[in-house]
This record gives sequence, C-alpha cells and structure tokens, in this order.
Amino acid sequence: MKLIIAACVLMSFVFASPPEEFDKEKYLIGEKVFDNKCSSCHVKSMDIQVLMSNFIEHDNKVLNLLAPTGNEISFRLKSQIGSKDDIEFQIDEVTDFVKDYLINPDKAKTVCLEGVVKHFDTMPSMKGQVTEEEMEDVTFFLYFLEGWNGINEYYEKDEF
Repeated sequence: MKLIIAACVLMSFVFASPPEEFDKEKYLIGEKVFDNKCSSCHVKSMDIQVLMSNFIEHDNKVLNLLAPTGNEISFRLKSQIGSKDDIEFQIDEVTDFVKDYLINPDKAKTVCLEGVVKHFDTMPSMKGQVTEEEMEDVTFFLYFLEGWNGINEYYEKDEF
C-alpha cells in the first residue's frame, strides 16, 4: 500500500511539473508587468464558474468587469493561436499576436468569446506605453497563467 501511495505522489509531481519552456523568473517579471500595466482593467484570475455566471446569467452586472480576465486570455491564446504540439513555437506565435493586439487593438481580432467581449469597449492602444520587452514578458506570463495541465471544462464551450 505504501508503494502505491509513493508511486501516486511521484506521478503527481511528474505530471504537475512545468514544461521545459517554463522560466519562473521570466514568468514573475511578466507578472509584474501585468500588475503595473494591465491590472487596472484586467483582473488577473477568477474562478471560471463565477465568470460564466457573471456573463451568462447576469450580463456582467455582478462583477462589472472592464476587460477579460488574465486566465481567460491565457486559455484563449493557447487554444486559438498556433500549434499546441510545439510550446516554444506557440509561445512565439502568441507573442506576435499579443504585440500586434496591444499596439493595434481591434475586437475583430479578439481570441475571447463574443459573449464575453460584447461587454467591453475596445482597449486603447498601448503604443508608447509598453516596451517590446514588456510585451514579451507579459505574454509569457499570460501564456502560463492558466497553467499547462488539464483544461477547465467550461472553457471548452465556445458559445454563450
């Protein structure tokens, strides 16, 4: 029995380990950029069931969010931009997308659900307000914010 428990604990560490592309220092730098430059409009993370209830049942009148949450953006970027088979290449593709979106925001380019973005104005351009390096760092943070194991069942539904 002890052997089975030990094996389960070991397996949980193996499967919970971040991919080799994850750099904790870069992630923390990106989180600081998010906190300093994005958090005035974007909540970092929120329980998906609370979010779905807010949008589906209450038309954003409970939370009165100003913009999609970081974890929603994180999931949507990974699920809609680039190839999931090559994390390093996908991070590059996501970074290109985010850089373009931050400088030239347009709801037509959004990766978030229509039922969510309909509640928000188009974000202002961040041109001149963020550096190239800050955009890369915040993208890295957003990419890994939602994690790398498993997918929340509610994110799989693309309609509201």
